[in-house]
Amino acid sequence: MLRDSLPSYQSPRSNDLSAGQDAETNLILFFIDNHIPDFSSYYQSLNDSNKENRISDLLVHHFELCKDESGGYFPFRFSKNPTQAHTTKETDIGIFVRTRGQKPLPIFEFEAKRFSDSSNNKEYVCGIRGGIERFKRGDHSSHLKICGMFGYIQSRTAQEWIGKVNSWIQELSKNNTNELLDWTGNNEKLVNVDSFISVEKLYSSNKRKSFNDEIILWHYLIDLTP
Repeated sequence: MLRDSLPSYQSPRSNDLSAGQDAETNLILFFIDNHIPDFSSYYQSLNDSNKENRISDLLVHHFELCKDESGGYFPFRFSKNPTQAHTTKETDIGIFVRTRGQKPLPIFEFEAKRFSDSSNNKEYVCGIRGGIERFKRGDHSSHLKICGMFGYIQSRTAQEWIGKVNSWIQELSKNNTNELLDWTGNNEKLVNVDSFISVEKLYSSNKRKSFNDEIILWHYLIDLTP
């Protein structure tokens, strides 16, 4: 199993990232792993909205508070809807290096989607607003090789939604009509890597046809059900 054989932050292609970028990615994911289990209880304590945009705002606020409360050195900042100089397309959450010596360009980006009985849940995967598809098209994070997704679970269970996401990916690999995208079925399915309190962590490797490469996505499915 991938969970048993793959170190948590190791990309399957070692030459995808420089040593410096790899170290930054490891540090960011380690920070998220340590603090994302506390988000569900923080969200429930506020309980002021079930809207995706508001939840992402609260998640950014949570991570920034965790930085202050931990007292350790973490040279990155979390930002809602990060901008870039040459595109109007914005991901939901970006992470930047806090230094004047480097342009404020996100070094890690996350798309976020709700899983609920009132959402177009398939948008986690595909469509104009599709999360994974946006990464595959290069609409988001064209300058990056590793990014992520947050799934806000508001109904049912993580395992049910994982099954649905993987079935949608499999369906697209068989019936895709978009010439700009390749969906490669089992190769792009989400694979469980770890479980935390109220959070499932998964991994996928997704083909970017226009770049002739793959983008690694780390998925965090967060249980926000009452």
